[in-house]
Parts: sequence; structure tokens; C-alpha cells
Amino acid sequence: MKRLFFVLAAFSLLLPARAQMTPEAVMGLTPDLPSTAALLNHWVEHNDPTRTEAPDSDILNEFMEKWNEANDQIQEMQQKTLAPSLQQKAMSSKVGGTNLTAAQVAGMSDAEAQKLAMSVMKNRVAGMGLSQADLARMQSGNLSEAEQMALANKMMAAQTGGMTTRDIEAMSHMTEQQRMEFMQQSGLGESVTNKMEADKGKRAASQTQAALVQEMSALAQKAYRLQNEASGKISSAMNEGMELYKRKYQKTIESIHAEIAKAVAMEEDAITAEQVKEAEARLKAAETRWINTMKAFYGEYIPNYRNAVAAAMDCCRAEMLPVLKQEKEVQEKLYALTQNAEYSLYESTPYPAAYLYFELSKKIVDFDLEVGGDTTNE
Repeated sequence: MKRLFFVLAAFSLLLPARAQMTPEAVMGLTPDLPSTAALLNHWVEHNDPTRTEAPDSDILNEFMEKWNEANDQIQEMQQKTLAPSLQQKAMSSKVGGTNLTAAQVAGMSDAEAQKLAMSVMKNRVAGMGLSQADLARMQSGNLSEAEQMALANKMMAAQTGGMTTRDIEAMSHMTEQQRMEFMQQSGLGESVTNKMEADKGKRAASQTQAALVQEMSALAQKAYRLQNEASGKISSAMNEGMELYKRKYQKTIESIHAEIAKAVAMEEDAITAEQVKEAEARLKAAETRWINTMKAFYGEYIPNYRNAVAAAMDCCRAEMLPVLKQEKEVQEKLYALTQNAEYSLYESTPYPAAYLYFELSKKIVDFDLEVGGDTTNE
């Protein structure tokens, strides 16, 4: 199911961000579910062994024809409005760690791309207070504890304005007054203050970005839980239907099958016309009892199953969609803050709810639990 969610999310990237194409529009194309009465009548007409005429209609095929027509219509809408604004926004977004756009990077040669990657890595390492030589030493895995501590102090000094673990250890045993004097006499007070002032804007942006990323992650997790909850409603209804059949109907159906088997055997052994007639009467009575019992079962089960499908769809519409719309707003803020291509496709974020809604509607044709056995091969 998790895979389904990501497939739907990827598929939704094809959807346009234009006004006429919305998640609500996708859901609006979904055909109405057949009524419980229609589903029950369909099952009886297609399974009644005593019925001699063909079924009056096939509502499941009719529903799927409408569903496929809607799917074709959605596909056509996608092809005609292939999200040019989304593509343009993605290609004009910045690649992380650079001032270049995705389009500019995509147009680079292999040598230029490799040079850019090395430059990004060098800048990131420098931002940590390390040199390429330091990085090579770390990657070698042959550092002693003293060398590891020296590199850690180097990174801390770059991030704090010169403060090391030795300074922190020394100040941990000082009073507040002594710490202030130590900072002033060592020059750390000025360098740390200057570093904090220089990083103030970056730190504020970083804190804002971190908070938004955390909010986006929480919303994505909530949407995923709702997706599982929606699909779980249908699975639960099917499981409850099986339990209902086993608890209330299975023994009766098994006894009817025994009656049918006896009637078939009587008919096979019959010699006189009277014996054949009696066997046929017993068979028809047993088959009538079978279809009436199964009709009673499906009369209980189908309403619960249909309600579960409707509730699953409503979970997508009323709960999952608002959450994904919130996630879209957060991604939009992240894009405005970073111009990062990772957040540039925020317009597509709500669509998985609409597509799951559309996909779940198709579950209505799967209501038959295939219980009760077959009366035609006794």
C-alpha cells in the first residue's frame, strides 16, 4: 500500500496546475456507485441456479465502462495540459548548494558537471571549517583520537567563532563572572559575537526552513496514515463479511450442498420418469433454498461493503485532501525561501488524494466474496 501511495504521488506530477484542473475536478469525474439494491439484484441475477433467462443488465460492467471513460478523459486532460508551469518552475529552480538553475546544470557537459560537484563539495567542507586535506584524512579512517579531537575542535571553532571543546570544558568550572572575564581576555567574546551577528540571517532562515521541513514531514506522515485508513476500511468490511458468513450462514449452506448432492445422485440413479421428476423437484427446492440463503447473506453484507467503499472515498476527500493542501502550502513556503527544485512541484501535492479517491471507487465491483460454493457442479 505504501508503494501505491508513492505511485499515485508520482503519477500526480503529470497533472496540470491550471485552474480548470483541480483535485475536486478529478473526484467529480468519478461515476456514482451503484446502490446496494442494484448490487444485490446483480448478484442474484448472475448466480441464481433456478433462473432460466439471461440477466436483465450488468451494472458492474456498466460502472466500469463509465469509470474507464472517466479515466480516459483524465488522461486526455493531462496530455493537453502537461503541467508546463510545473516543468518550467522545476527547471528554473536552484540546484542545492549552487546559484545555478536545474536547466543550467542539465545543459552542462560531464566535465562541467563534475567540476560543479567538486566545487559544491569544497564549499560545504569549507563551511564546516575543514580543508580538502582534512576531508581526505577523515575518509582514510586512520585518524588517532587526538587527530579526531583536533578536527572536531577545528569544526567547532569555525561554527562558533573560535571556541573549542577545551574552552567549554574550562568554562564549565567557572562562575558567570569568571566566564565573562575569560571570554573578554581571550578575545572569544568579540569573535563569537561577530560570528553570531554574521550568521544571524542565515541562522534565522535555517531555523525557519527546519521548522517548515518538520511540519511538511508531519503532514506527509498524516496523509499516509489517512491513505492506509481509507484502504483499510474496505479490507475490514471484507473481513467482517467473511466472519458473518462463517458465523451465520456457512453451516446452512453446507447442509444445502449436501441436499443438492443427494438430489443429483437420485437423478443419476433414477429409472422411471416419476423418479426423475422427484429428483428434479428435490434439486430445485435445494437450489431455491441456496439462492435465498445467499441472498440473505449478501443482503446483510453488501450494505456494509458499499458503505465502506463510500467511507474510504470520503476519507480521501474530507480528510486526506485538506492535509495535502496544507502540505502544499508548506512546500510553497519552502520554495519561496530556498528556490530549491525539491519543493518546486508543490502544485501537484494534493492530487494523490484525488487519485486514491478515484481508484478506490473501482473497489465497488469487488464486493463478491465468492462464498457459498457452486451449485452447478454438485
